[in-house]
Amino acid sequence: MMKLYKKIFLLLFICILFTQNAYAITEKNKNSKKNTNIEYTNETHSVFSLKDCVNIAIEHNPSIKSSIYNEQIYKSKIGQAWANFFPELSVGIDVSRNSDSYSGNNNPYQSMTYNMGYFPTVSADMLLFDFGKTKAQADYAKRTYESKKEDTKENINSIIYNIKSTYFNILFAQAQVKVYEDTVKDYELQLSQAQAFYDIGKKAKIDVVTAEYNLGKAQLNLVKAKNVLQLAQVQLSKIMGIPEYTNYELSDELTLNKYDETFENLIQTAYDVRPELISTMKAAEAAKMNLRAKKRNYTPDLGIYGSYSNGRGSEYDISSGQVGLQLEYSGLNMMKVKKQIDEAKAQYNKAIADYEDKKNNIYLKVKQNYIELQTAKESIIIAKLALDEAKEQYRQVTGRYKAGVSDAIELKDGENTYLNARLDFYNAMLNYNTAAASLEKEVGVPLVFSDKKILE
Repeated sequence: MMKLYKKIFLLLFICILFTQNAYAITEKNKNSKKNTNIEYTNETHSVFSLKDCVNIAIEHNPSIKSSIYNEQIYKSKIGQAWANFFPELSVGIDVSRNSDSYSGNNNPYQSMTYNMGYFPTVSADMLLFDFGKTKAQADYAKRTYESKKEDTKENINSIIYNIKSTYFNILFAQAQVKVYEDTVKDYELQLSQAQAFYDIGKKAKIDVVTAEYNLGKAQLNLVKAKNVLQLAQVQLSKIMGIPEYTNYELSDELTLNKYDETFENLIQTAYDVRPELISTMKAAEAAKMNLRAKKRNYTPDLGIYGSYSNGRGSEYDISSGQVGLQLEYSGLNMMKVKKQIDEAKAQYNKAIADYEDKKNNIYLKVKQNYIELQTAKESIIIAKLALDEAKEQYRQVTGRYKAGVSDAIELKDGENTYLNARLDFYNAMLNYNTAAASLEKEVGVPLVFSDKKILE
């Protein structure tokens, strides 16, 4: 019988040792992976496409890293739930000193005896079956983990939108700087012409003063536009997770891609793949598993237990062992279990309501962004027509001024009209690209566009 006890405890010890070694090997493999992160310093110049910025953000953005670590936290809870079936070991040693005294009627002196001993003991308990309680807890932990994985995807989805929005804002700011640079050059030329006309007595001094004012204002607008560009670049660096790196330029341009998507296909795609909606659905499933786990708290636990002790004293040796099965309720409180079930029911019903609310919100957002995309597309067509007309008007006014048949006021009006038309056109392109990125965020996947452009 003693050999049987030793075999049981040896088997339990091997199970523990194997599990610990497997865990250590896994962690070692994780830590041994090569770090492929690229260090971005301002000593190195880079050219980033929109895809490059997205990839850098996925690798460096701390918010994404936080979401991934949060996943791992909840993934570990699955193993913690299944650990209920793993044996629990207890090891201890008792060192004691016993003394006994004897006295009798015929012996007035007491006799003392002492016994020193130590008693090492090892015991183990292992759950065999709990009528599905552990499985329900593990299923709850698994659904929660799956929900957190979708939260990570949704976080990445939002960061990709922020990357695209900021990227497009930088492209617009660059175009704005180019417009104001052209305006400064035009006003420098106009100032030279006004000064020349004034010198030969063909124009009044007011034309020179007006040209100087227009040039100064254009230069001020150029400074402001460059400042906006720098701030947008800093914002993009921050979103990418490399906030101190600014020595780069962007390779893409504002596009006029024509998207061939119907609202019906977009909303169905959003229902199928949108991470935020899937996360809410997984949370509802987790609440259902939690309710199942609470209901099974009424059931007992079936387990196996065993212990072995081998003590040695100054006058005796003691060895003992036991093994057996037990069916028990542990700390069962009927009222508490009932209220826990009521709470779990309410949590499940709330999760279902949250899912329906999230689904309705997604429908609204997809509808709004789809309408905004269509409106932005029409705005580009109108803005392009206005730009063509303003350009032609400015060409005619400039020719008239050079010929000496127009004044500075008419020239300034033509310049402002052309300037605003150029900015309006670029702003319409910005709104269109931003609306497309926003719609992609709400749907959860990139949009499909045709080979044709909007203005073709």
